[in-house]
Amino acid sequence: MFNFKIGFRPLNLPLRHTFTISRWSRDTAANVLVELEADGITGLGEAAPNARYNESQESCMAWLGAFDLSALKNPFDVEAVLRAMDATGPGDYSAKVALEMALYDWIGKKLQVPLYDLWNAQSRFGPQTCFTVGIDATEKLPDRVREAARYPVLKIKLGTDRDEEIINTIRSVTDKPIWVDANEGWKTLDRAKQMVSFLADQNVQMIEQPMPSSMKQELAQLKAYSPVITMADESFTGRESVEELAACFHGINIKLMKTGSIRRALQMIHGGRRAGLNIMIGCMIESSLANTAAALVSLWCDYADLDGHLLISEDPYVGLQFDEDLKVYLPEKSGLGVELRS
Repeated sequence: MFNFKIGFRPLNLPLRHTFTISRWSRDTAANVLVELEADGITGLGEAAPNARYNESQESCMAWLGAFDLSALKNPFDVEAVLRAMDATGPGDYSAKVALEMALYDWIGKKLQVPLYDLWNAQSRFGPQTCFTVGIDATEKLPDRVREAARYPVLKIKLGTDRDEEIINTIRSVTDKPIWVDANEGWKTLDRAKQMVSFLADQNVQMIEQPMPSSMKQELAQLKAYSPVITMADESFTGRESVEELAACFHGINIKLMKTGSIRRALQMIHGGRRAGLNIMIGCMIESSLANTAAALVSLWCDYADLDGHLLISEDPYVGLQFDEDLKVYLPEKSGLGVELRS
């Protein structure tokens, strides 16, 4: 039996630029660092709480401080640990996945094996990532696009009353493929159809969460109408029916901070594939610590949006990397393979 100790503290990550989506703007990501220590080994995890899901840095740390560590009496029985987390009630999913992340990192370090080997991944290389451009003043957008010149696919945040202007401005600078994310910003089916028709002629390959998650009937009608792939983001937390999602979207965007578990995210991938869905791995604004855990999951995904650590000004960790084609790959180190930046 191991005597685990947990430590956690605020991990405030200043951003390179003010980041704006249809719901909010922010200059700092208020995350939480988790350290799980036993037997001289420390596993690391990170929570990126999001107000959209009624979470905050404070609520995350409150959950971590209250969790009964006796659940870790057999740390290799991760399913039992997840059941103990479930028993605390719904919510606090970013805190839960941060603790599970630290536990898996500890297990890999204890066994001296990378987690991608422990999980029998076919490769440590995942999909090509996109780079996200937030909503900004029109005159600033060309500079944002030029800063992202290295990245072959751009993800553009929409959901405003000037979406066409934003895309036209982007297209004046680059013709590279675009994904867009409306973050529930199109409030009517007519507006969503109007935007789909416009975007279909702009080399847009994917549209994330075009309308509010509550508009299931309209989302299903939009899927039938759209020649562009539509992806569930806010509509998918991991606790919905994949069959119902498949009626409304062509794919799902998995984010660990919403699913609350790396292990269960992998199970969701298999369920999504059975339902005929495309699978994407996404992220919140996170350091390389949490993004490396997401990169691990990306090894089983079709698409990746793993740029959260690229949006912050000083990433405190080194972990996932990108090859010359901007495909994600994992470091050849034990556990998650994440190290503190020197």
